[in-house]
Amino acid sequence: MSAADEELHALEARRRDAMLAGDVLALGELLAPELRYVHSTGTVDSRESLLHKLAAGAIAYRELELAPLTVTPCGDALIVAGEMRAQVLRGGELRQVCSSYLAVWRRQDLRWELAACQGTALPVG
Repeated sequence: MSAADEELHALEARRRDAMLAGDVLALGELLAPELRYVHSTGTVDSRESLLHKLAAGAIAYRELELAPLTVTPCGDALIVAGEMRAQVLRGGELRQVCSSYLAVWRRQDLRWELAACQGTALPVG
């Protein structure tokens, strides 16, 4: 595994842990100010709206697995492709989510931040 792969896997693990814990402070440290987060439902969130939904409990991740991950370096960015399988409490209803996602992590001021993430729904199973 390359150094970029290792670094990215650690970042994705931190993001996963923060999302499961509903830890908006830890997650906020990983998100770029201009984040564009497109859920597999087509809903689009900014950094602020995503953090607000998590803080308010509008979205709560009960289970979350991000794998397998492939990492492609691209200048000062890392492009990540993977699958997300999750149980998400949304609107009082527990939902199974399975999606293919593409994420862009970029290096800004000597640290990595998630600049974009887009999921595409896959059949649950």
